[in-house]
Amino acid sequence: MKTKSTPRRLAPAALVLALGLLLAAAGTSFAKDEPAAPPAKSMKVAILPILNGSQDLSAPKIMEDILREQLKIVPLTRATFLLPFDSERVLRERDQLDLGFRLTEKWGKNGTLDSTAVAAVDSIFTLDAILFVKINEWENHRVTVIGAGDSNTTIAFSFACFDVKSMKKIWFKEPREQRFGQEIDASSGAVNYDATGFIQNKRATDPPRYEDVAADLVRDAFKKFPAK
Repeated sequence: MKTKSTPRRLAPAALVLALGLLLAAAGTSFAKDEPAAPPAKSMKVAILPILNGSQDLSAPKIMEDILREQLKIVPLTRATFLLPFDSERVLRERDQLDLGFRLTEKWGKNGTLDSTAVAAVDSIFTLDAILFVKINEWENHRVTVIGAGDSNTTIAFSFACFDVKSMKKIWFKEPREQRFGQEIDASSGAVNYDATGFIQNKRATDPPRYEDVAADLVRDAFKKFPAK
């Protein structure tokens, strides 16, 4: 009797197990059909007119070109940028250019924002964030005499991004680099110089290009620009 009744007791258990496997398979199938989670919303960021703290009046224009090229490293799913030239143009067309200058001037002096100006700029552009850019150093030094060191270029920036709703700083960088030109070896005979040590070959004393140093600093700074 025991031997004959055992299969009958196992049958319901086997049925339950089979149903469980079918339900699990169905659940897996439904999970595969579910849409993927949507990507994080891209931030709309306006870069206000560049604040120039250097003595070189051409620095902001060069910097605008560098930003246009180097900000391409930031994925569009993370942020889209309104470049300084474009934000300035729109503000000028609305006869509101002073808003940009009010914001950059106050931030440049003490790192704070003008809440009224922020609200006004946001109403024009409909933004998620405002990005400030300041050129702190933009200079080069050409060595023309043997033994006086190497020619060099020094670039330094301040970047600060603020959320327009909370007006809290969400990202900040202050990159700086002093990059040296080629080392001049007087004993090599490759460089001509007179009795006073003045180097005759001008190209041998060229400092690194502003564009090269600045582009590297911008690219490195924005590699981890925050997502919203």
